[in-house]
Formats: sequence, structure tokens, C-alpha cells
Amino acid sequence: MKLARVVIAAVLFLVAGLWTLFAYCHGTTGFSFAVPVEGTSIHADITTTGVPALVGLPLVGLGVLLLLIGFIAAIVVQFKRNVTASEPETPAKRREPFEEVEE
Repeated sequence: MKLARVVIAAVLFLVAGLWTLFAYCHGTTGFSFAVPVEGTSIHADITTTGVPALVGLPLVGLGVLLLLIGFIAAIVVQFKRNVTASEPETPAKRREPFEEVEE
């Protein structure tokens, strides 16, 4: 399994899903800064309706799932033993390419 391909696919699905959700959203955002830091707040109201909501949410879900699979696979690869198969002892003539016969 090529781990990089899983991560690339996860990022592509996440970007496509989030772009679909945010490109067609109708919402407001707000940020209020207060002198006591505890009073600082941020508000985001995102409303996406119709087909973009039906397409964007599954794309984000699939991207998150692939990202989790890639993360778990990366952890497994870190603890996997690196076993290299030794090349069987073959005569030197067998390793040479075939000669071209000139006619």
C-alpha cells in the first residue's frame, strides 16, 4: 500500500468538500475582542443548502476517513520490521543481459 497516495487522496477529498461547503454558503462571521481575554469571542454561522450540502459533507467525511486510515497506516509502518529479502546466489553469467546476435 502506498501511504503517500492515501494521504494525497485524503487531502484532495477534504479540500474539495470544504471548498464546496464554503463556496456556496450563506452565513455571517464575527469577531469581538475584549480587554479581559476571557471576553474575546468568535462566531461563525455557515449555512449551505441544496446540492452543495449533499456533495460537500460526504466528501469531507471520506477525506477524514482516508486521513485516519493514512494516520493509522503510518503508525503501523513505524513499528514494522524492515525485512529485506537476500538475493539468491546466482552465477555471474545469469546477471548479465542477453547478447544480441548479429546476422
